[in-house]
Amino acid sequence: MEHDARVWIAALRGAHERLATFVAGASADDLVHPSMCADWNVAQVLSHLGSGAEIGRATVTGTPVENAEVWERWNAMDPAGMASSFVSADGRLVGRYEGLSHDELATLQVQLPFLPAPIDAAGAAGFRLSEVSLHSWDVFGAFDPAATLAPDAAALLVDRLPMMVRFVGRFTPRETRPAQDTTIRVTTSDPERHYELELGDNVDLRQASGGAAAGELTLPAEALLRLAAGRLAPGREAGASISGAITLHQLRAAFPGY
Repeated sequence: MEHDARVWIAALRGAHERLATFVAGASADDLVHPSMCADWNVAQVLSHLGSGAEIGRATVTGTPVENAEVWERWNAMDPAGMASSFVSADGRLVGRYEGLSHDELATLQVQLPFLPAPIDAAGAAGFRLSEVSLHSWDVFGAFDPAATLAPDAAALLVDRLPMMVRFVGRFTPRETRPAQDTTIRVTTSDPERHYELELGDNVDLRQASGGAAAGELTLPAEALLRLAAGRLAPGREAGASISGAITLHQLRAAFPGY
């Protein structure tokens, strides 16, 4: 896994520029178009990312902020305001990371509300990159059936996926997974990785051990990231293929999304 915070921050900059470019060319109709995120239009996805950027920057700087007040203000914006304010807020967050010195990056500790202890700059930027990348797909996928996660982001995020799968698995109902404990091999491309995915009483994605498996899943790394986040919908499989004891339908059920 990449531990250099600057690499993660550079990927955040790329993600920001891609969405800012979209906003610059988006029409009023584009902003109210349904996104790939259930119940949210495109502007609402941008609002979610923008309010998150505002709260995230306050967290990095150690500035107290009332999350509910931030969300209320963003929810009151019109679609154009949500889009333009996203560009400003996200740009400030990325700029804050970029402006940190080497020593500041090395010692920064960020307390995220869903984690029991603070994490370092690379970890915090990684969580933000995951959120921005997946919600960027929610935007781009609304207009392009072949949309994928950005390659630079996917190459970084795939190595965080075992941790994320275990984390998300703690919050998904047992009945979404196969009745019997089942382990399949998972092979990704771009970049190539080899994992084992266990589904049953536990949810675990781990490095392949060469042991017996009940099936095999082959797909691009970005598609595996989308699967784990509930975004590998029918027709959006990006070349994923599966054989053995589990179907793609069962995998989708096991990862309902967040």
